[in-house]
Order: sequence, then C-alpha cells, then structure tokens
Amino acid sequence: MSSQVCYKLVINLSKTNEKRKPKSFLKPTVGSKSMTNLRVKEPGVARKGEAVSINVDGAIVEGFTSEPVSVVLYANGIRSFDRSKKLYRPRGFFSLHPQARTATVIVNGIPAVNPSEIYPTDGMKVRTQQRRPLFIRFFESMVDTSLLHKPIVRNRLVWPIALKLIGKSINNPEPVEYEVKHGASTVVENADLVVVGGGVAGLSAAVEARKYGLEVLQIDDGLEPGGEMLCDELEPPGMSEPGYVFVRRLREKAVELGVKTLPKTTLVGFFEDAVLAFSPYPLGSGTSYVISAKAYVCATGSVDLPCIFANNDLPGIMDASSAIRMLTLHGVVAGRNVAILGATERGLRVAEHLRRHAVNTIILDKSKSSSGKHDIIGGVREVIAVGKNRLTAIEVRCEGESLRLNVDCVVCAASVNPDVKVPAQAGARVAYFKGLGFVPVHDCFMRTKKDGLFVAGGASGSPYGVLHAIEGRIAGLSAAVALNKTGAESDREVLVKEYRSVLKKLGISDIKESVFKSFETDSLPEEKISEPPTLFCMEPRRDAFVCFCEDIRLWDLYRSVTVYGFTSLEKVKRSTGVGTARCQGRLCLVNSALYVAYVAGLSPNSVGIARQRPLTLSMPINVLAAIGVGGN
Repeated sequence: MSSQVCYKLVINLSKTNEKRKPKSFLKPTVGSKSMTNLRVKEPGVARKGEAVSINVDGAIVEGFTSEPVSVVLYANGIRSFDRSKKLYRPRGFFSLHPQARTATVIVNGIPAVNPSEIYPTDGMKVRTQQRRPLFIRFFESMVDTSLLHKPIVRNRLVWPIALKLIGKSINNPEPVEYEVKHGASTVVENADLVVVGGGVAGLSAAVEARKYGLEVLQIDDGLEPGGEMLCDELEPPGMSEPGYVFVRRLREKAVELGVKTLPKTTLVGFFEDAVLAFSPYPLGSGTSYVISAKAYVCATGSVDLPCIFANNDLPGIMDASSAIRMLTLHGVVAGRNVAILGATERGLRVAEHLRRHAVNTIILDKSKSSSGKHDIIGGVREVIAVGKNRLTAIEVRCEGESLRLNVDCVVCAASVNPDVKVPAQAGARVAYFKGLGFVPVHDCFMRTKKDGLFVAGGASGSPYGVLHAIEGRIAGLSAAVALNKTGAESDREVLVKEYRSVLKKLGISDIKESVFKSFETDSLPEEKISEPPTLFCMEPRRDAFVCFCEDIRLWDLYRSVTVYGFTSLEKVKRSTGVGTARCQGRLCLVNSALYVAYVAGLSPNSVGIARQRPLTLSMPINVLAAIGVGGN
C-alpha cells in the first residue's frame, strides 16, 4: 500500500514586489490521518463514559455518554448543525458553554435543543437543519439584518405584503407537538451562601465558607465541578502541579465538608421576589430551582470573545476553552491543522495542549513581534475565512504580504472578558478597565456595590488560576464576615496581604488596584481604546459577524454609529437587535461595546454595557408554568 504524503500546513506567500510562490512552514509527513477522524488517544484528564450510538439525520454515529451531543457530532466530522436566523448561514458551535447557543438541533422530536448541554443516550435521534431557501442565496448581499425598527419598503400598500414575506423567511423553529410532564419539576432551595460557578474560585469560596459553618449551595452548569482548570494538563502560572490535579483535590475537599452541588444547572435570573436556576434535565421538561440565600458569590468565570473577521461564523471556528475542553475531557482535537488568533497566554497554552497530540498549530497575532517558542506570524491586519459549509482555509493579510493557510480550525484566543451577566443582574456596578475588560466593580475583599454579593476569579477580571483560588477564599471569608462568623475577619486580613503580594509578582497589581480604587471613589476611567483586541478587519465588512444569533454584522454596527448617531450600547442594541437572541449577548455585547467606542472615538465606559436582564438562557414555557402552579 502506498503511503499518502501531505503537508501539515501549506501557505501561499505573496509579498509586495515579489513573485507569488508556495511556501511551507513545516515539512511533509507520511500517512496523514483523515480530517474527520478527530479522536486521539485518551488523555490523562479524560473520563469517557459508556459508548453509545445515536441517529443523526438517518446515519448512525458513535459517541460517549460523558460528552455533549455537539462534541459527538464534531468528532464524527459533522460541523454544521443548524442555519442562522436571517441569512440561513451554516452554524456549528462556537463555544461549548451551555449559554452560548449559536446552534440548536431537534432531539427525539423536541425542537430548539442546545447540543452543547445535552448528553447522548443510546438510540437518541438527532436532526440537524441544512436547508437554505433559494431566494436567500440571491438576495443575501442586499439584506439588512438590522431591520428591527425601520421599514424596508416605503410604500404603505406594499409594506404589509413585504412584512409577511419577512416573517415567513426568518428561520424560526417549526411548531411541533410533544408530550411533557406538567408537574412537580420545581425545587425550593435555601442556604446561607449560594456560590454560582464550580471552577477554582467557586470551589475555593465554598470550601472556605463551609469551614465557618455556613450552609453552602453551589450551582454549576458543567457535568461535574472543576471549571476550566479541570481541562488543564499543564501547570498554570504560579502553581507547581497540573491544573486538573489541583482542582480535583479542591473538589474532594468540598465534598468532604458537605458542600451541596447542583450540576448541569444554570442560574438564570435575579428577580425582585426570587432567584431562579434551571437544569434542562429531564429532557423535554427540565427542572427549575427557586433559591433563597443570605449571600451570593459570583464565580462565573470569563468568556472567550469571538474574533471579528470575514466569514468568522463558519463551522470550525471556536473559542479557546472549547478547544481545550474537547481535547482534554473528551479526547477530540479541534482539527489537524489549527490557526490560533492571539499570541496571548491563553493562545500559547492552547497551542501547547494541541501540539502534545500531534496537531499542527500556527499563531497569528496583531503585534509585530513573531519570536518565541511557537510558530507565530506577527503584524496581522486582516483575516478572511474560506469555506462553504465549514472552514477549509484562511487568508491572512499582514503588513506588505498576504498568506493563505490551509487550516481546518481557527481558535479565537485574542481576548477574554469576565462573565458579568449574573452579577450585573444582581445589582453590581459594571465598568471597563483596560487590561481586564468590563468588570463588576469590587474591592480587595471581593465585595461589590450590592450588599451580600461578592465576585471572584475570572468573573472579577483576574487572569490566573492561582489568583482565582485566593480570590475565592477571600470571597468565602467575606461572606462569613457578613454573616457575623467569629474569626473570619482576621483570617481575611491575612489572606488579603498574601493576595496583594501575588498580584505584584504576576505584574497586574496596578490594574487590579485601579478597580479597588474605583470601588472606593465611585469614579470610572474614561480612557479610550485604540482598537478592539478581537478586531481582524480593516473595514466594516458585511460578512464579518458580531452577533451569530441575529446575523448582526460589523457593517450594521458601523452604520448604527455613523448613520444613525447611536453611541450608547443600549440604543445600538435596540436599533440592531444585537444581544437579544438565544445567548442573550454572552458572545456579542462586549465586542459590540468596544467596536462602538472605537468607531465613535469614546471610552468604553461612555458607551456602556447594555442592561443585563433575566433570563440568562431560554427555558421551556411549561417549566415556567410549573413554577406558577406550585405557588412559589
């Protein structure tokens, strides 16, 4: 049998005043694996469940009960699950986070199911959507996707007809009938402290509070607590052991101390009379939780922001945390030839994880520096994704040269932002600080402007796991102090001194101290930004997407600022619809705020972040009805 020869990464290089010629950064390899075979040998972190077979559009594919349906599909070469709402563009998952609902599927006849929060069972039937109306293909370039509050036809007689056509063309789920149990799926939970998030910060807060006798309830949307560090096979900065080893020991301590955990559950809203959480299980009905507590710690982590470039919505483009999670927890690589956007600490760690499993990686960065341990192309100004229903290559424009990279995956690792949705709903003040992003304003004791509400970890803007652990402990102690537990205040003072010392060692003391100062003085920085870190476009393109759910493009935001004069994110949101769909702005609002500030020449705090309203994710109507029936 003849060996197949292929190049790991082929790049066509054209420079100014030079002839166009092919160039390869890496040598050819023999016997390349199939692009659809993305499973690797089981990593040390992974815990595969039972093998199952599911039916996907009539075909049988294999997977494991421990991995979401979206990972099963991706591992079997199925990257496009759905079509977008207005333009019917192919959609896969950008993020595996349950709240990042960029695509839905039909599962066992139940519509609009997020494949990233549902786990497979043997014989499960999954139906994807691949259809695209013929007229959309012809008129896509003329469609204004931000037509929420203006007619596209001036004639009063023609407008009603046009409105009906628009209503029929929008890609909403088809109405179907299916049976669900209407009843006792509402649970009431009471605790002294509720910790939202099960990562290092959340577990540390829960453990510390439990030491002082607080009844602690931990809510986590993962299959098991541990957060992002559960996926880390490397030693995080400031730690002397792999991340997953550290967090497993912390998790064992939480179980030993009696911390109660609600897995696969999301806190969906702070209301005036109740706090509500939701789990999608059992499938088709779900379970709601009505929660009452004396204090709350928000340890919801951070959000990987999508990079903005041409065709950035193609299946095969994902965030950094999903690429690592797929690999280390499920033994599935994001691709065989992967481009990583951003030579950040996060981007470098993604590259290191992937290279350990024979994945070819190259890092693209906006800065001119291109030295380091990994292959880095610096000075990148523009990226254009190539492909029809999935990513097949990218074109890169740098200063004075153009590149074509034959990659099957792009990982966005240029910037993260604290997940502010829950603390903002609860009443915390949110402000932009350069180097951290939009952050809940807090002091060194992790207190926010809302009494009884604390933040820690990625949700506070801190970038390193060692800080997440310390901040979680401080937040747990602050909750104990607020509930008058003896000895907690003196222990907190000692820990805060250690915390400030670690901040200095890691070189982010000045940034965090500016947040603490803002808490004390009620003043906000008004510094402008030169360019959003996630922007890889040289012009406001119609094919560069900011909101995947509503098909809102960079061009739409640009016109909202320059044509209509909207310079506050709240007005931009109302005029375009950005942040109003399934993910409720998780992936798009921060990018939108930074781009509006950039175009308008304002500080991000002048633009603001749009008001965060419950629910943080969609819930079945029968579950909400059951809450009313229960009278709670």
